[in-house]
Amino acid sequence: MFRTTLRMILPSILAVGMLAGCHDPEPTITMNAPPGGDEGRRSTVSEYFAYHNDQGMMADRSIADMHFIADSEHLNGTGEARLERYAELLATSGGKLYYDTKISDAMLVDARMRVAREFLMQVSPGSKRVEIVLGMPRGRGMDAVESAAGRGVAQQPEARGPAYHLTGAVEGAGD
Repeated sequence: MFRTTLRMILPSILAVGMLAGCHDPEPTITMNAPPGGDEGRRSTVSEYFAYHNDQGMMADRSIADMHFIADSEHLNGTGEARLERYAELLATSGGKLYYDTKISDAMLVDARMRVAREFLMQVSPGSKRVEIVLGMPRGRGMDAVESAAGRGVAQQPEARGPAYHLTGAVEGAGD
């Protein structure tokens, strides 16, 4: 009798257990997917670092092979973003951007410079002319002491206010 009851109850218990184990009460959350939109995730000090980055770009004034799709004349996303920002920064003053390349194919180099010029004209029509020339960046770079000092400033908790604000291009600075 006990065996007969066990034979009938045991499969029922296993079936209920399996069904309960298959039920997921909460939806699975993807760990690496960001939430939709830009819902205030930006840091309060990000505007100061944007100006700091702009000053570095204005000192450097260059594009490189990494801003183009490999073995192609087309700009990649990084190249488009960089040239869009240069178009904004140089809209009132104009100037030169230097294309620093290791490529020996003259036709590809010329095509890339043409594409960069056309892109700049598209994103900021009517602004001052920005030339693309072949050459090394004109930024002076940073020595070790200056780099260490900059790292110290970057690690300060308080915002630097106007210290990082781009105050405008100096006439003839990139020429």
